[in-house]
Amino acid sequence: MVVYLMPYKVVACGLSDIGLVRQNNEDVWAQLPDIGFYVLADGMGGHQAGEVAAREAVNALCRVLSKKLGPAKEEAALSEIKELLRRAIVHVNGLVYKMGRARQDLRGMGTTLCCLLFHSKGLIFAHVGDSRIYRFRGKKLEQLTKDHSLLRELVDQGQIDEQQATDFLYKNIITKAIGTEPKVDPSVDSREMRNNDVYLMCSDGLSDLLTCREIETTLQHSPTLCDAAENLVALANEKGGRDNITVVIVKVEGLHERKDLSR
Repeated sequence: MVVYLMPYKVVACGLSDIGLVRQNNEDVWAQLPDIGFYVLADGMGGHQAGEVAAREAVNALCRVLSKKLGPAKEEAALSEIKELLRRAIVHVNGLVYKMGRARQDLRGMGTTLCCLLFHSKGLIFAHVGDSRIYRFRGKKLEQLTKDHSLLRELVDQGQIDEQQATDFLYKNIITKAIGTEPKVDPSVDSREMRNNDVYLMCSDGLSDLLTCREIETTLQHSPTLCDAAENLVALANEKGGRDNITVVIVKVEGLHERKDLSR
């Protein structure tokens, strides 16, 4: 799928795999090429409630942004669009929370969420939970998001180091999610863009099993975005496929670079 957004175009490929252990896929991803929006969610909750949470969060966020954004988006300030995205995620959290409270079989459901929104003045990205966003630029991979997790908090507080984090037993405990509480505070940020930047969103079914170096090498040596997505999923499955695995890879092409696209 290619969407033309002045002054550049965006090429994207996404792939979701059930993995080798789980009975159903609770990961959901979607794209709105007309407005340059890409989103991924990793649901949690028993009796397939996680799948419901992820699907509802993604669908609701797409509906809201489809109504709120259009050609005028490129004329708005980056700060305005960032705030619009933040409010949209807060709104979606409320919807998922109310749905979980209304049905006993969905009680306690929730989902992570991460998304990319391409704007003429820069890239806007947001996340809740531990689904990640990376940037691959100049053959180097950089993690743009910081996990909302117990592990990340302990590392930031200096209670454990990065080496100990590898074997941490509770690495999948997240401190923020969509739908588990009445309110949520998403992390929303922006970055300048460069031509040929590649952005990767993934669920922890990928990031728990692959090192940054392995992701970096795969992106570097895969001839196309879809090849990269397939190769990353295959590698995660080779390492056990303990969870659902979802990757969404987006590349910026034909960008007429300016000194600072984030202003």
